Amino acid sequence: MGPLYCALISQIAIILAFAIIGAGLKYIDDAFDEDRFSKKKAISIAPIIVLIWICLSLFDSVSATILFSILFAVLLTGKIDNLIFKVSTIALISILFLTQMLNLLWIPLVFLTLMGVADEKGNDYVDNHATLKLVEFLFSYRFCMKMGLLSLCILTLLPWLYLLAFLAHDGAYESVRMLGKISVAHQRKKKHTIAISPTVNE
Repeated sequence: MGPLYCALISQIAIILAFAIIGAGLKYIDDAFDEDRFSKKKAISIAPIIVLIWICLSLFDSVSATILFSILFAVLLTGKIDNLIFKVSTIALISILFLTQMLNLLWIPLVFLTLMGVADEKGNDYVDNHATLKLVEFLFSYRFCMKMGLLSLCILTLLPWLYLLAFLAHDGAYESVRMLGKISVAHQRKKKHTIAISPTVNE
């Protein structure tokens, strides 16, 4: 394999890893917080997500910087609210210190963490207050982190690949959210159909 081919494979792997992590995080979140998915499957998925996260972080400092900025933003805003996430967070932070991952990019890490905190706080605000539809839309889809990453890429502090990877992460996250809503709607419709069946038969 030529170097260009290897580089392409590596880039695709990074994007896929981000997407898998995003989908896995939302699956676990909705399984425990919204009861939309199987908790047993969520427990099985969690170690896989942690393993992918750790492997990606160990071999790629930019990926580590982005992923841990997401984690730190969630930690700082108190959003680690179920046991699986708490255990996974402890595992990730333990690995961070045990492997002495001092190759994190500190300026992007701090900047993206702050953008992530802004997203979380903004999301909480629009959930509890009447706001413009545009504002609600922006904070519902991590607008601050996206703009933060875009800014870092424009300033050449991060390669453009990682904006694509983050978009893949968020796209997968939102896809699972939509799948969960569809699944719940289908279950409600099914229960409603079963409930009215005896009446119809009578």
